[in-house]
Amino acid sequence: MQHQKFWVTFRSQSHKPMEPIALTLGQKFEIEKFSREIDNSKDLQALRSIAKDLLVAWKQQQAASDWIMRQPRDL
Repeated sequence: MQHQKFWVTFRSQSHKPMEPIALTLGQKFEIEKFSREIDNSKDLQALRSIAKDLLVAWKQQQAASDWIMRQPRDL
């Protein structure tokens, strides 16, 4: 099985990349678990539904991250 690296990179207001945020070991295990379930699924309709749900969740997470980055910082 091919192993993949997962990370998230946030951008500051100047749009310069910041340090990647590493996933926890638990998150990596969850990714592996669900990846195996997807690989073993024979239900195409369920996979389509999951893909659409994940797409919405991904875009909601991006919107939340963008909102956080726009908030004033108290130093």
